[in-house]
Amino acid sequence: RARALLFLLAGLACLAHVAALPGKFFGYYSADPAATAAYSNIYQAGSLGDALAAHALGLPSLLLVFDAFFTSVPQRMILWPDWQQRWEALARQVDPFLHNGTIAGFNLGDELVWNCLAPSNLTIVANAVRARYPRDTAIVWYNEASGPVSSGVDSCGHTGLPFSIPQALDWFSTDIYHMDGLVTGWVDRWVRGFYEQYIFPRITPPQRVILVPGSFGSNVNHFPNGTYVCNRTCYDVMCAHDADDFAAWALNDQRVAGIFPWNW
Repeated sequence: RARALLFLLAGLACLAHVAALPGKFFGYYSADPAATAAYSNIYQAGSLGDALAAHALGLPSLLLVFDAFFTSVPQRMILWPDWQQRWEALARQVDPFLHNGTIAGFNLGDELVWNCLAPSNLTIVANAVRARYPRDTAIVWYNEASGPVSSGVDSCGHTGLPFSIPQALDWFSTDIYHMDGLVTGWVDRWVRGFYEQYIFPRITPPQRVILVPGSFGSNVNHFPNGTYVCNRTCYDVMCAHDADDFAAWALNDQRVAGIFPWNW
């Protein structure tokens, strides 16, 4: 957590100004809400306790529900055999906090298909959450790596995966990492280009997308072969430039629901 906060502080100058996004959500991955509440309007909570702490600061939360549904076995992520009972127990705990505004919705997880979950199981879970909480009563969001979305592959070597964006979702996103320093037009070419080709044609109203820029610093400034990449000052410049481009995109595209920078 301390390391994540260090990266967060390194990136504040890059991304704090994009909080001024009328009609959009803005919140961090893995951030201390006490540090970010002044310029964010939503929080990603890992537990009900985290959600309550964020609520005390004026932030509603998307509750991470990964543990209620999934576990890992060799070369595969699977549904718990008793996932339905686990989900029902969690939902009973969540109900009063959803009703009083502490919780705004749910984050199903991050890059689960890339980490070897069968795409059909992702759809099963999205449908289960939506069945319990009809649309407009709770936000349901999921973030996936680019590989399953564009190429149907995962990190366990499976290919030809029939990945689809579950219709039960409200929000979908993918994180495309920028590591090589400032590149003019990088956001439009690589991130928006990806969304236009692989995501927007596969979502339907009222679904929208989340943008996931980087907000980080690093003292690891070269690839293992010694090729120079960037240093912390270089990453500051890169993050700030990309932040402007992400903000401009979000402000001018009604398909974008918000921006959630990653910072670990």
